[in-house]
Amino acid sequence: MGALCHQPFGLGRQPSGCSVKLLGLGPTKAFVAFLLGIASGDTRDKKKSASLGWRPSAAPTHCLDTLLGMPTNPFARLRSLALKIPEGPQELLPLIDFLEAFPQQGREEDLIHLVGTTAMGIAKARQGGLWDGSRWLFLRGTAPPFPTHPGDGWQVLAWQYGEEVYGHLVLHAESLPQAVPLLLSISAPLLAWRRAEAVRSSQNQALALQLSRLNTVFDLTRNLGQVETRRDLVRLMANTLMGEFRIMRLLVVDARGRVLHAKGLGTLPEALEGEGLLEVVQTRGLIHAIELVDQSHSHGFAYAAEPAVGRLSEDDLVFLRTLLNLTSSQLSSLEMREARIQAERMEKDLDLARNIQRSLLPKTLPEPDGWQCAAANLPYQAVGGDLYDLWLAGDEPPGTRLHLAVGDISGKGLPASLMMTQLSAFLRAMADRPVADWGRLAERLNRRMNDVRDRNRYTTLVAGSLNPANGDLRYVNGGHNPPLLVRATGEVVRLAPTGPMVGLLPGVSFREGRAHLDQGDVLLIFTDGLVEAENAAGEELGDGPLAEVVLRRPEAGAAELFEALLVEAFTHLGNGRFRDDVTLVVIKRMG
Repeated sequence: MGALCHQPFGLGRQPSGCSVKLLGLGPTKAFVAFLLGIASGDTRDKKKSASLGWRPSAAPTHCLDTLLGMPTNPFARLRSLALKIPEGPQELLPLIDFLEAFPQQGREEDLIHLVGTTAMGIAKARQGGLWDGSRWLFLRGTAPPFPTHPGDGWQVLAWQYGEEVYGHLVLHAESLPQAVPLLLSISAPLLAWRRAEAVRSSQNQALALQLSRLNTVFDLTRNLGQVETRRDLVRLMANTLMGEFRIMRLLVVDARGRVLHAKGLGTLPEALEGEGLLEVVQTRGLIHAIELVDQSHSHGFAYAAEPAVGRLSEDDLVFLRTLLNLTSSQLSSLEMREARIQAERMEKDLDLARNIQRSLLPKTLPEPDGWQCAAANLPYQAVGGDLYDLWLAGDEPPGTRLHLAVGDISGKGLPASLMMTQLSAFLRAMADRPVADWGRLAERLNRRMNDVRDRNRYTTLVAGSLNPANGDLRYVNGGHNPPLLVRATGEVVRLAPTGPMVGLLPGVSFREGRAHLDQGDVLLIFTDGLVEAENAAGEELGDGPLAEVVLRRPEAGAAELFEALLVEAFTHLGNGRFRDDVTLVVIKRMG
């Protein structure tokens, strides 16, 4: 083995080829540095070695192999070597035991316990412990009242690494062997390393969790975009939540309380609200309630129990809300897509209804000799509930009469348009031939409309016929705005109602009215949307200005009068608009 140095621990000279450099340390410290490197099993840990004053080269085990006659196990070798040093059994063997046991101490608490028991064993103390300034990390026996100033018979050593103080070793002993401070100097960097490893492990776990959750977000976002229905979307979200957090009980309801998804809750009704919902939440332990909200639009609530193991942390709840917010945004997108599809479908339906309605209105107006006609309908919405029609029908003795009709269905839009279609069909079927009495015809029409009308819908109606030869007018007015007969003489006659609204009351009677148009006379038939048009001051147009427009233009034809009447209405409206469907029919007997 070579000549031993005269120094107390017998390591004054290294064998040839040995890679251990003692760097002028005391024998005990040099030996400890050497055995720490061997016990660590990692000669590449330069920071740990340098902190203890030991600088390894390529093959530290080769040095030991040259120490002839020693056991092959590293710690057995160290024990054999320590036994050849005068104070080795007392001071070095406990340190070797400590280092051999260190790798098995998986937790910081285990390392602290090992340091405490080893220190008490070296000092042969029965009382003592490790104090961190606020509590005992390790304690055997009775604790002194003032740990850092325990009094006579006690020894206190700082347990630190660099500037970091981990606590104080407090032992009931008259003096401490040199191995005790060496133990603290060895164990302090090991504690620092263990804490750094714990931090790195925690950071790695946190990073792995974040990456896993980021993948969950990507997968959920991709899959949500492929879902076509609300229930499938909610089911996908629920399965993701339950898998991610190991939640065994989950309930999702929409804003109206309808159950969209339920898992682990047994049989539930289709809707839950009020006391029923509260009972399910309380009895099934659904302690987490999170709203499915996208900006200010609520899609409902998700109620979740705690995971099967543990509890949801604040970070878990934040991620849970993130997944629910993604789902809420996708629900809003789905609703917008459905609304857009519905709007497109409705627009197609409205186009169809508009075309049907236009087909019911006359494309060209019949004009018997000596007569001019003009008419138009302006629906308030895409389709409306106003009707006008003019057609020629046979008469007795052989001849023709000009039949006319203007109706106004209560309400607006598509429902009114559908009822208008029925009214037009009934009128054509009943009045496409000579009509003996328009009052009787209105009674028949009233019965049919009562049979088919929708809820409280009804119609006001002016219907009748003109004899082009002599200007005689026979008509019925079922609750409609009185038509204006503006005579060339300046007289204005209002053709008052001759019965109630059609389709409102069953069994009512109507009577036929009569009038006469001379040359130059004008008949105006309109719906209330025209005369009830309001200006900015809230004043209605009324029928007076309509008569004045006609009286100021005695030579004008029907088309010119029609245009002038609309100009009058729009002038009255100003920047406003009509609030209802507008229909206007102008019939003039020319001179």
